Amino acid sequence: MTKSSADAVAVGEEQRVFYGWIIVIAATCIYAISAGQVVSFGIFVKPMAKELGWSRASLTGAFGLYILAMSLFSFVAGILVDRLGPRLLNIVGGLALGLGFFLSSRVHASWHFYLSYGLLGGLGFSFVFVSLSSTIPRWFIEKRGLALGILFAGGGVGGLMISPLLQSLIDRYDWRVAFLVLAALACCIVLPAALFLKKEPKELGLKPLGADKAEPHTERKGEGEESPESDTQGPGRDYTLGEALKTRPFWIFAVTIVLALLGVMMAQVNMVPHATDKGVPAATAAVALGLAAAFNALGRLVMGAASDKIGTKRSLCSCLLLAACALFWLIIVNKPWMMFLFVVPFGFAYGGLVPQIPRVISELFGVKSVGGILGLFTSLTALGPAFGPVLGGVIFDRTGGYHLAFLIGGLGILIAFFLVLLLVNPKE
Repeated sequence: MTKSSADAVAVGEEQRVFYGWIIVIAATCIYAISAGQVVSFGIFVKPMAKELGWSRASLTGAFGLYILAMSLFSFVAGILVDRLGPRLLNIVGGLALGLGFFLSSRVHASWHFYLSYGLLGGLGFSFVFVSLSSTIPRWFIEKRGLALGILFAGGGVGGLMISPLLQSLIDRYDWRVAFLVLAALACCIVLPAALFLKKEPKELGLKPLGADKAEPHTERKGEGEESPESDTQGPGRDYTLGEALKTRPFWIFAVTIVLALLGVMMAQVNMVPHATDKGVPAATAAVALGLAAAFNALGRLVMGAASDKIGTKRSLCSCLLLAACALFWLIIVNKPWMMFLFVVPFGFAYGGLVPQIPRVISELFGVKSVGGILGLFTSLTALGPAFGPVLGGVIFDRTGGYHLAFLIGGLGILIAFFLVLLLVNPKE
């Protein structure tokens, strides 16, 4: 019988390495490329606007469509990953990203860019993001936060490497060459790594890491009692998508993430144009963006692991407070040192926020239908990151600056912080 490369590794390494960690490594490589280009989008704004004569609102509108397309296809991706598994979805997602970036290098009209980057890119990223973030919780009960932290740290590491690479390509050649390089990376890294992905441990005759320890503990835990690893864990059963939608915590958490990501992505996409408008050199701003990506990766890893110790809610609240303070500081940034002082806490807070989202979903509603629940949740909450960058661009076009935009974003994140305090397990 012919086995895939992933199956061969599973047979050879099963006794020495838990295959879930191989899943984590493959998923992290995929996420590094697919998410790294998202955090680097701001680098394209000014050179594309200069060559093509587009407004910043128009360019950030393409990014908004990217997020909206991701939201539309995330629900589909969530349903498909529960049925088909993550391997096929990541192959399709990698091909869509590669094609989208290639076509983006050829655009001359705004609608071309909206279709290539916005629609195809959003489709590709939705298939990658939902499938990876819903697969990891199936493999881990113990060290779930760490595994998710490693996965999402890949996005920060990708941004750290991709941001200066793209700026160098733009400076030496142009932004079209930069998109071609992104297309090559998507095809050469995402597609091979996808072959190692498996939906759940039982496909290889395994159990999730920590299952033997968790089951006796779960039986002893009374209703509403908190786990020492998490303050949102313990739904008591696996919820279906329809059941999750009828709970109050689902909608409280959805509004929380909409507000949080509105502010975070507003700053992520517009911080480089804002800094260069204030006199910070473009090369320095690109280095700062890369530094933000580095601390983004650190935040994902540290806060992912920290959630295993201090609880998901405490980790999430810490990240939200830090992100809000960073956005208020960004309002007054006008020198290189001030830019660097912004990107360190902002990158860490943004990164730390990300692994908490699938963890909260899996803790509130179980893992049986986590793909569908997370897919719909991603679709709903994409309104925040889709609208935030566009709002920043519109405010700039009308006021000549981003000060009001960053103030609104910071206040939105503060409201999200208070909503987290209302988050409790759904009642049976």
